[in-house]
Amino acid sequence: MRKWRRFRDRNIRQKLFLTYTLLMIVPLVVISIYFYIYAMSVFESRIVKSFHETNQQMVSTADSFISNMIKSSEQPFYDERLIQILAKDYSAVTYETFEKSIDYRYISDSVFKNLMTFNPDIDSILIYPVNSSLIYRRGYDTTFNYKYSPVNEPWYRDIVNNAERPILTGLHEEKQMYAKPRSMLSVGRILVDAGTYRKLGVLLVNFRVEKLEKLFSGLDDKQDVNRFIVDEKGMVVFSSNPDMIGQRYGEVAANMKLDGNNYYVVHHESGVSGWQFYSIVHRDKLLEEINQIRNFSVMLLLLLIMLGFVTAFLVSGSISNPIRRLNRLMRKVEKGHFDVVAEQDSMDEVGHLSRTFNRMTAEIKELIEQIKLEEKKKRSAELNALQNQINPHFIYNTLSVIKWMSQAQMADNITEAIDDMIKVLSFSTRNTREFVSVEEETAFIRSYLELLQLRYFNVFDFEIDVDPGVLGCRTLKFMVQPFVENAVFHGFAGDTRQYKLIIRAAREGGDVQFTISDNGMGMPEERLGELLQQEMSDAQTINSIGVGNVSRRLKLHFGEKYGVAIDSREGEGTTVRILIPAMEHQPDHAGERRER
Repeated sequence: MRKWRRFRDRNIRQKLFLTYTLLMIVPLVVISIYFYIYAMSVFESRIVKSFHETNQQMVSTADSFISNMIKSSEQPFYDERLIQILAKDYSAVTYETFEKSIDYRYISDSVFKNLMTFNPDIDSILIYPVNSSLIYRRGYDTTFNYKYSPVNEPWYRDIVNNAERPILTGLHEEKQMYAKPRSMLSVGRILVDAGTYRKLGVLLVNFRVEKLEKLFSGLDDKQDVNRFIVDEKGMVVFSSNPDMIGQRYGEVAANMKLDGNNYYVVHHESGVSGWQFYSIVHRDKLLEEINQIRNFSVMLLLLLIMLGFVTAFLVSGSISNPIRRLNRLMRKVEKGHFDVVAEQDSMDEVGHLSRTFNRMTAEIKELIEQIKLEEKKKRSAELNALQNQINPHFIYNTLSVIKWMSQAQMADNITEAIDDMIKVLSFSTRNTREFVSVEEETAFIRSYLELLQLRYFNVFDFEIDVDPGVLGCRTLKFMVQPFVENAVFHGFAGDTRQYKLIIRAAREGGDVQFTISDNGMGMPEERLGELLQQEMSDAQTINSIGVGNVSRRLKLHFGEKYGVAIDSREGEGTTVRILIPAMEHQPDHAGERRER
């Protein structure tokens, strides 16, 4: 236990050195595996080469057999008397039956007999004339089927549709020459009149499938090797397993569950017939002689690998586990949990890192608390300063107007002006709340505009149209006033026309939109950019909040979707749209009581 603790207290470099020393066995295992795979690949390549040579021998033998089949069909094609017989019109002959008998005997005893003597592999020969119902035939051990007609057979249509060349027909049933159909391989071609190129008949030369077995009887007869010859339609015409002849190769392959991991599959395609040649052997059967060596090698490798895994697990665990624990703690800190404490149970680099991590989290937690407190104090101070920004020059000018009215006119509306002034000052200084209701903001703007009308001798009219449904919604304090101030101070100047300011507030889906429009002087585009960046107002007014300040406050509180949009044209006026979310205002009555 002490040795293990001393090892655990070592630095990471020493641990890695010891781990690499133990893992030197891995190169030895890799080298052993490499030489084993190399020996196996050499052995397999020789086997595959042997299979390729055998398969190519099968292709060559089959091509020779098929070439003889095709050549056998050429002799009748060039027999002039045969062509004349097929082209003869028996209805114009005096002795039709006698003439047919003579012609039939010539074809059967001369043409067919010579052909079958020339190629003893031929099982039967047939000619189907185009202009006669008579069928010329010859074969061994045959029984003619008078009820059968091949005109609807696929192989017959292939021969008729390809008159320019002989057609090799794969495995099919011969039903004309036998009472019970037999599997045959055939070569067919169209016999034509050389002068007129008129089709005279279909020649069919049949060969029994068993001929292929004799052809390949000289090949090495290994029970573990399956050999297949597949015709152009995917039918097995030859197999080392006779039960598979006549089946589709796809079904045979599916039943054998062929795949590249368990079987060697050698494949060639004949350029003469288009047939596919396969030699298939199971890997286990092929490599049975060296399987015992392989099994012993595998057992030895497994033991070595187990030893390596156990050693690597113990060593890497002593290094990685503390780091993983520390990583999990860091993820918690990343999510804002600063109360985590890392274990300090070792004296290596990880233990030192854990101690540093604990000090860091404690300092971060302390700094965050300090920043929160400072931000809270700063926010309160800024809000208090904002609420108390009453411009003395503005108060002086307004009171001067009231004084002039009282002295010059002794008018009754002095009381109304003073009431408006009191409402404006009360709204500005009565509490430190940052949010007010739309109703309160609207009342403040109305009083503020009435005072401005007095100050500017009614050079403008105003209209406030607020949807009753939004009066109880929540809005930022002093949100509209900077835009009203900007319209009056900068937009209503320059000529003697009667100006008008319209303020509207209504719902837009789930939001509330304020629209402040005037028919004043408007402004150029560069002035719009300056206005949206304006932090403080440049006029001597009731407060110094700038338009840009309002826009940033809206995005800060409500998100990027909300804010200010200004559309202005010189000489035509300006329209400001302010979008905020529709939220019910919850008044802070306790705060109001404290203010009062």
